[in-house]
Amino acid sequence: MATTITVLYETTAGSTFDLAYYMAKHMPLVEEKFKPFGLRSWRVLRGVSDQSGGDAKFGIIANLEFDTAQQFRDAVAAEGGPVFGDVPNFTNLTPVVVIGEMVDPA
Repeated sequence: MATTITVLYETTAGSTFDLAYYMAKHMPLVEEKFKPFGLRSWRVLRGVSDQSGGDAKFGIIANLEFDTAQQFRDAVAAEGGPVFGDVPNFTNLTPVVVIGEMVDPA
């Protein structure tokens, strides 16, 4: 069953986030380290607002696509150190990671 890993960075007072570094350095690192474990694709969304036009709760949302949650767990077990160790290079936030499986509409 297709699995999406969602990594959320909440917008908070005093938070910092270097999007240029994230896109140029961090996400290529994620791809390099996790692709051998089944990473199929990734994309990054920038939160611009909530439904009423207020500030977005999450400023950055990354989606990583794997075939299974176990592939992601294996990737983190083997290569999570360098990936999560890079986080302080672009933000002072702690990412929130959510594992989701595709739901069959039938």
